[in-house]
Amino acid sequence: MHSILEILSESTDSAGPDLISLADLKLALEIEGTAEDAALQAAITMQSRIIAEYCNRRFGLAEALETFTFDRNENMLPRQALTLSLYPVVEVAEVSTAGATAADYEFDPDSGRLWTSGCWAETVVAVLYSGGYDLPEGAPARLQQAVIQAVSEGRTVGSRDPSIRELQHGDTRVSYFTPSLATSSSGYLSAPVVNLIQPYRRLYVA
Repeated sequence: MHSILEILSESTDSAGPDLISLADLKLALEIEGTAEDAALQAAITMQSRIIAEYCNRRFGLAEALETFTFDRNENMLPRQALTLSLYPVVEVAEVSTAGATAADYEFDPDSGRLWTSGCWAETVVAVLYSGGYDLPEGAPARLQQAVIQAVSEGRTVGSRDPSIRELQHGDTRVSYFTPSLATSSSGYLSAPVVNLIQPYRRLYVA
């Protein structure tokens, strides 16, 4: 089974990708004035995108049409759920199978799982729904803290070569701390950031 997600409409105010507002980031980092606003806003957007890519998810609120296609001779167990790509799910407007509207279904908003009373017997199931977070205010606290942590780390490292751990001039010695990456698959995210966003990562079971 595979699915194709088509974004039908999105609110420019809540679609993202920013997981935290500039004002909230500056408050958390105790930054005053507007001299750094452009750089901070760019950092918010970049770190939010990196986090979304690592989590393999789109976090922003949108209306979508997701079409599930089953492989030939693929059988699903009774009450086995389809998992929608945009979650938390706000509303399921319509579920269509074989060109007809299915009325007997239920869903879990938080996980995005969708069930029918029996099993999904059709080869194609189309779901019209809306889901995601109303960004940036509606983003979970852990995701917002992850952006704060990532931006703070970037400001600490700055343009310094991360391979340089210590500088010494005469009797003066300066040591630098560079956050280590959790895993090679996390890209530029440090272990503390990955720990924060791990519960929101979309996982697939083969």
